[in-house]
Amino acid sequence: MTIKHLTATILLTMFVQVSSLHAQIWKKVQQKLETKANQKVDDVLSRKKSSANNKGTIEDSRTNRPVLEEDFSFTPGTNIIFESDFKYDSKGRMPKKWKSNGSGSITAVSGMPGNWLALTEKTTYKIDSLINNPVNFTVEFDLLTRSAETSDIGPLSFGFARDNSSKNGIYDGHNGNAITNTQLHFHNQKVTNASSDTDAYSTLDYPFASNSNSLIHVAISVEGENLRVYVDKAKVLDTKMFKPAATKYFYITAPFSYDHGAKVYFGNFVMAK
Repeated sequence: MTIKHLTATILLTMFVQVSSLHAQIWKKVQQKLETKANQKVDDVLSRKKSSANNKGTIEDSRTNRPVLEEDFSFTPGTNIIFESDFKYDSKGRMPKKWKSNGSGSITAVSGMPGNWLALTEKTTYKIDSLINNPVNFTVEFDLLTRSAETSDIGPLSFGFARDNSSKNGIYDGHNGNAITNTQLHFHNQKVTNASSDTDAYSTLDYPFASNSNSLIHVAISVEGENLRVYVDKAKVLDTKMFKPAATKYFYITAPFSYDHGAKVYFGNFVMAK
């Protein structure tokens, strides 16, 4: 092999080695670039996911839910204004101290003490006497549900009206001369509150899914213009709902409908100051 050929061979070998080295270096550079690119994509996706999670957390934290007070602040009045446990009412008849725009009947419920008023769908009930309510007073009563599942019970509502007429039913806070309306939505597990005096309106989630066959205790506190409502000690309302010196007459409206033999009963009513 001549010097010329040897030189050429050496140069070719060096070129191949350099080219191979460059290829290896470039491959490593490409791998690093790809790794960084993938990392950036992962970071972006991670940030988006984190952002979505944080957004969900914020939305969840803002979801209106009933307040479980550490110290249950409801205090019933000590002087009874009106009470009704249907003890002396005849079964199958409307209770003597109540009136309605439809019908209802006193009955016994298996496994429960005392008598109960079986609420007829779409019917509003009021006390059958004119009671001069003081500025501050409380109301308590029980609801007894019987159904295959809670969603078989339509919306039930209660509140205060401007008069004591029983000619028309009250189904919201703006019709039938109603002032306030608290509505229990068993089907979609919500409670809504409305006032035609103050235009207040609120809606909040409430776990009614477990109330297909249960005793629900409702406690109401009227403090001048303010109204507080508790459902089984969970506060579902605490705000201004009345105009000053508004006359208030209690009412309760039966569920709008019943499915699959469902029923709601009303009892143990006490109004006190």
